[in-house]
Amino acid sequence: MSDSWQAAQARAHFSDIVDAAIEGRPQFIRRRDGHEVVLVSGDYFDRTKMNLKTYLLSAGYAGDEPDAFDAAMETVRGRLPPMAPRSLRRKG
Repeated sequence: MSDSWQAAQARAHFSDIVDAAIEGRPQFIRRRDGHEVVLVSGDYFDRTKMNLKTYLLSAGYAGDEPDAFDAAMETVRGRLPPMAPRSLRRKG
């Protein structure tokens, strides 16, 4: 069975497509205009969705060299009121 379908085919084989997705094989469905969707099982989606920590680590914000994100955080920390929690106050 294919893992890639045209939209018209997908309508005729919907239950097969759902079964394949449940078995762990993502199914790609493409319209004539080129737009594509992917059907996956809920388990697959939950296992592979990105959380904030994963995003920040993969988006280049975890490098060793200071970058624009680090500079913005220093600016924000410098503007916190004196009563902010010690962990958030600027050290120095």
